[in-house]
Amino acid sequence: MIRFLTRFAAPLTVAALMAAAPAAQAGVIFSDNFDAQGSSNALNFNGFTNWNVSAGTVDYIRSGVAYGIHCAGNIGGCIDLDGSNNNAGVLSSKLVYDLLAGTTYLFSLDLSGNQVRNESNTVNFGFALAGDLGSFLASELVTLDRTNPFSTYTVAYTPGSNVSARLVIGNSGGDNVGLILDNVALSSEVPEPGTLALLGLGLAALGLRRRRAA
Repeated sequence: MIRFLTRFAAPLTVAALMAAAPAAQAGVIFSDNFDAQGSSNALNFNGFTNWNVSAGTVDYIRSGVAYGIHCAGNIGGCIDLDGSNNNAGVLSSKLVYDLLAGTTYLFSLDLSGNQVRNESNTVNFGFALAGDLGSFLASELVTLDRTNPFSTYTVAYTPGSNVSARLVIGNSGGDNVGLILDNVALSSEVPEPGTLALLGLGLAALGLRRRRAA
């Protein structure tokens, strides 16, 4: 019985330490709530600090200022993802992000229904190759009706090898009414320092047991 306990003590220690380890934290790499982008509505806007607009247009909206559209929390600025020229634009991050193999990246945003017309709209968003916005590495489709309130949607991506990517957001269709975008963020899952320390301690105990057994 003593030999049985000794044999399995170290593996059990590793398992116990890993179970007790804190969950991973999210380290914020980039965020944008569009509040400082401007003080008034701007149709077919393409002067964003952090975003390029291609293949069409989007509208910049100030919450509650005409159009009957409110941003998240009923304050600040947000984006109507289908502008006013019957051709929905594609938002892509001006920055290129070098994503590291094995690290999980989280791209999240807040979306609501279009708020003004009784129709559903669909947005595709995710990570795209830096040099080819149509080549998604990971993406998510979100379809909402007019009255759907703001909710947070997230796409996760863990590259198998290092890759350079942009964040891309595009509304399907083109009839001057799209989903409303607010509060964009990119983060990475970062292990707590204590997690690695506990795991290292457990592995050291396992190695010590093996040396003694030899």
